[in-house]
Amino acid sequence: AQLFCGGEGSGGLALAVAYAQYLNCENPGDQDSCGACNSCNKYQKLIHPDLHFSYPAIGAQILSTAFIEDWRAAFFENPYLNALQWVQRIGTENKQANITAAETHEIIRKLSLKMFEGPFKVLIMWLPEYLGKDGNVLLKLIEEPTDDTILLFVTENRDRILSTIQSRTQIVQLGILSEEEITEGLITRYQ
Repeated sequence: AQLFCGGEGSGGLALAVAYAQYLNCENPGDQDSCGACNSCNKYQKLIHPDLHFSYPAIGAQILSTAFIEDWRAAFFENPYLNALQWVQRIGTENKQANITAAETHEIIRKLSLKMFEGPFKVLIMWLPEYLGKDGNVLLKLIEEPTDDTILLFVTENRDRILSTIQSRTQIVQLGILSEEEITEGLITRYQ
């Protein structure tokens, strides 16, 4: 279990997806996935059967998978997405988004299944600060994940994550981008 910590716009979500793609790549290079194999093609569409997402949703019994099409579209439009943009996208600005107890139980169920294609099952939980005390249900899984299971937590606010979860993860602190990197990214992406 790893916790990617970086402020809003730091690229933690994009990094987690790229890292997961590399882990399941059929022909990985020394520093990156091949980008062309069957696994990479599925990762680039966020449809690999061994890739699972969890993110804030609305409603006590609603699972994040109810918003998967919106999630994929939002990620493809902006992999540097923030919580406000996500909540606005799913049209719930006036309601509290969270990762519910039902979601935590669904995570445990999904990750207990066998792998379909890749060498690893990967869960990317975006914004684990929205877990609340229900996150404690995941502690055993975080401490002792099922075989070949990778848990990647991506946070914008490490101080709001349960200390019980933080203490069981390897912390990866993301730095901020330099002005040159931002300029290059804007030119490349938006000309």
